[in-house]
Amino acid sequence: MIEIKFFHDVLCPFCFLTSMRLKNIVKDYQDLKIKHKAFMMISSLEDLKAIAPTEADAREVFKNEFNILTRYLKDYDPDKPISKGKIGYVWSLPPLMACKAAEFQKGDEGHWDYFSKAQEKFFIEGEDVTNDDVLISIAKEVNLDVEKFIQDFKSKKAKLAVIQDEEEAKAMGIRGVPALLINDKWLIRGLQSEEYLRKVIEDLEKNGEPKNVELKAYWEQ
Repeated sequence: MIEIKFFHDVLCPFCFLTSMRLKNIVKDYQDLKIKHKAFMMISSLEDLKAIAPTEADAREVFKNEFNILTRYLKDYDPDKPISKGKIGYVWSLPPLMACKAAEFQKGDEGHWDYFSKAQEKFFIEGEDVTNDDVLISIAKEVNLDVEKFIQDFKSKKAKLAVIQDEEEAKAMGIRGVPALLINDKWLIRGLQSEEYLRKVIEDLEKNGEPKNVELKAYWEQ
């Protein structure tokens, strides 16, 4: 069994790409488990307002993030989601708490389904993923028990779950996402190609430790 802890944020374009690549990969490896971990890129509205005094400034910040996807996704147009005008002061904690509420119901699979849909809403549809109505609509789309979700997605339990994930990451020296921790030892930082990730998995499946790819333990980085 190979377990990958995927540290991510709904607002992270590189996490959007990593998630898609992992979804392609996980179908081909029966002994591969993906565990989802939250990590806030924008931990407070005050942090965002410090670099973006107005909502128009905030939209420009996010448009720059959306522009990253044009390097990797054919025909992606960052102007389409931004032009809807719904994205302004958006920060990480609310959608990550919602992902945790999904996880409380359906485990890592539920977390991933919710996370993926939330990223689509943000990067493709230009929705404000801090808005309660948007978060509840996602819960309906991924077939959660909506009443339970409404109880959980703003709960202290969900907030603590996000904070605990982030504390775990920081204890291992993770300061940004995406980050992949394999078998609680080998750490891969940043966006990686699907081909490289497959090589890592096959190497570890065959040898139990990296022989044909270069990997470092988190404490060596």
